[in-house]
Amino acid sequence: MSWLRLTSFCRPTRYVQPELSPEASAVLKAFYLDLRSQQQDADSTPVTTRQLESLIRLAQARARIELEEVVSKLHAEDVVELMRSSLFDALTDEFGNIDYSRSSGMSRSKQVKLLVAALNKAAERKGSALFSVSEIKEVIDHCGPLKRDISDPEGIIELLNHQNYLLKKGPRLYQSTSSSFNARKRR
Repeated sequence: MSWLRLTSFCRPTRYVQPELSPEASAVLKAFYLDLRSQQQDADSTPVTTRQLESLIRLAQARARIELEEVVSKLHAEDVVELMRSSLFDALTDEFGNIDYSRSSGMSRSKQVKLLVAALNKAAERKGSALFSVSEIKEVIDHCGPLKRDISDPEGIIELLNHQNYLLKKGPRLYQSTSSSFNARKRR
């Protein structure tokens, strides 16, 4: 293999600016229009042109990895599959169903983090890391974004228990394990 051929083969990806093929455009457009059609009302997760722009940039990056000058249908299909699985992760409810009507689009992991932080603040205020189920529900009610996104408080309490953020201490009684109040108590 000649030196010239070898250097042209190893050119950096930053010099490759792939253009969309008509087939790739059709795949991305169909997926985007499908997302838009599933947007039921004003409270559902918004689907804007930014999603379409993201799809195009991802497809171009996918082609750039292979040093391709043109985004093929296969590149676009790979990106659509990636986007589908990320939407599935972000919008899946506790039963495995995709819920496009979530008002704030908050993922389950973000709900957990916000609730744990709110419980930690409540433990500091009351001077104890022990909470009854009704007190946990009260914390949820006083936390605006959580109140909208958590349709099943009992389910999220069980999830926190399974993830060791809450320790079951008795019937309908839990202890926050991540509270700074607990850390000071152990010293």
